[in-house]
Amino acid sequence: MSTALLQELNQEVRRLYIAGSELAVDDFRLKRLLPQFQQLGERAPVFKRLGECISALIEPASDKDSRSAQLLQDLNLLLSSVLHTQGTTNPEGELTPVNSRPISLSSHLSYRKLSAVQVALTTKGGGRYEIIVDAWKEGLFQDLRLVHLAIEALNDPYVEISELAGNHILPSYGPEIVPFLVESFDPKGGKSESRKLQVIAKTGGKDVLDLIYQATETGTDDVRSAAIKLLAGYEEYESDLIEWSRNKKKVIREAAYDALAENGSDTSVERLYEASLGKDKELVNPVLAKCNSALLTDWLVRDLSAELQSVSEVKDDKQKIEEIWSRVRLLLWAMGDKQSLQLEELYRDVLNQYSLYMTSLGWGYLVNEAVIYMGRIDTEEARELLHENAEQDLKHFKHSDSYVNKVFSKTHRVLSPERLYEQYEEVLVQGFASSTLSKVAKERKKLLGTIGDLVIHREYRAYEDIVSFADKGSYTYYVEMLPQEQMEMSWDHRWLELFIEQDEFTLVSAFARQGHKAAEVYLLEKLKNSPEFRNRFANLIIMGLIRSGMKDENLYEALVTALEDERNKDCYEIEPFIFKQLCRLPSSYYDRVQAILPNFKANAEDQLQYVLRNMKGLVRT
Repeated sequence: MSTALLQELNQEVRRLYIAGSELAVDDFRLKRLLPQFQQLGERAPVFKRLGECISALIEPASDKDSRSAQLLQDLNLLLSSVLHTQGTTNPEGELTPVNSRPISLSSHLSYRKLSAVQVALTTKGGGRYEIIVDAWKEGLFQDLRLVHLAIEALNDPYVEISELAGNHILPSYGPEIVPFLVESFDPKGGKSESRKLQVIAKTGGKDVLDLIYQATETGTDDVRSAAIKLLAGYEEYESDLIEWSRNKKKVIREAAYDALAENGSDTSVERLYEASLGKDKELVNPVLAKCNSALLTDWLVRDLSAELQSVSEVKDDKQKIEEIWSRVRLLLWAMGDKQSLQLEELYRDVLNQYSLYMTSLGWGYLVNEAVIYMGRIDTEEARELLHENAEQDLKHFKHSDSYVNKVFSKTHRVLSPERLYEQYEEVLVQGFASSTLSKVAKERKKLLGTIGDLVIHREYRAYEDIVSFADKGSYTYYVEMLPQEQMEMSWDHRWLELFIEQDEFTLVSAFARQGHKAAEVYLLEKLKNSPEFRNRFANLIIMGLIRSGMKDENLYEALVTALEDERNKDCYEIEPFIFKQLCRLPSSYYDRVQAILPNFKANAEDQLQYVLRNMKGLVRT
């Protein structure tokens, strides 16, 4: 029996299920099919019965209580029975085994749980990265249904998403993900295929070395360079790496140099050193810094020593001096964090010849590298050299632009607190008494900024203490000051008096110390004059009052008085440190805080409501 007519009727029945059975009355499509069923019904009773059902459905009902829904249901029941008995279920074609790859992932999560991340992985636009990161942290990617989407994420145009997939999501599956990645790997692709190859290498280990080696021969430049770097550390491929280091293409040579540096064998080092003396010296130097070979360190120190010794022979020839400096600079870049007794001796000699290298030649980079190296040694001799160098810097850079920033930051770590204060006090005193447009006033401003950066750290980051007022992922400014113990050890106590005198309240807050009544009085007056919690200064004042040793009962009164000030309005969020102090308020302040609640908006209002609940003991910890 042909089922074409039955299938056509089935399509019309499905349409009526969606549109509504009432629309079946006088439906022209069913009227067109009815004669064919009536004709077939003369030979087959089932078609006759189907024709009768169609006729009953399209004829107008004689009464108001239409039976169209029941008639449509009868027609569909009969039609479905016929289709199920007359249809064929035998598969066409040759039967073959199903290729499957076992993977120990489940699919127990609900679709509602996965839908947001699925949309984020299959669409474009902003806000997707945060959704994917949250899904990764919650472990949603351990669901089998997200595996292929995670692989496709390597092609995402948003770099952060593709890197998240390559560096974290896919490697978390372990070796089980390798067959899926290999199946879709295309060596003729671009950066996304390079990332895929890196995941294959990371999760597959030695079992995928043949695939990686094939990619070095058949891949695009992006894939080849990635594959070459992945062969680092495997002895059997060292000769290939050396051969690739002589390739015509720069990107291939660069990848080979990188892999040879990671190998660190004598053979690899010899090739790197050879390349550093040729046309690729600019290309090789960055990877030399990463190579931890003692042999390479000895060669570089030997060459650097030879270059420095040659200075005395050509000190009157500016062109040759410039040529020597170019080579010295490259050698310093190549040194990186390398250490050796010979290098220590070399840098010690550099610091002992400050007048030559800094004053005469102006090779500040060389001197600073020597200072950094000696700072890591931490011996009595090294500390003495650094102290002498700091004193020489103070004299040499006294009238330069770097005197109040770079030199101050450098000497602050070496000189005694007393010596540092006595050296720079005059900068603040002279600048304070001068016109704001004068050079000394500008130097004073720079010095204040330098000191502030050393003792106060500001960072805009996600809210750490998530309570009822803060949505997940909200951001705010955090301010941190150096611990008071560290301040007392590394800063002279006279800074505080000077900052009070010059009305620098942010630094007064940072330098305030226990029992310093003048600092407490000064900061309390500042809070009275600037009680607005919406600015970024009130939190600094509160920090300073606490550092000055102010008693809790006086601090509570100062906080609530500031809240009650009529200027403290239109505040949309209270800074985290102040909020923590408000959460310490005793219940005796409940009525006063409740009274000023309407003055605060948005998060700030929610924060104060939290404080009020906390006073009543309604907050669960």
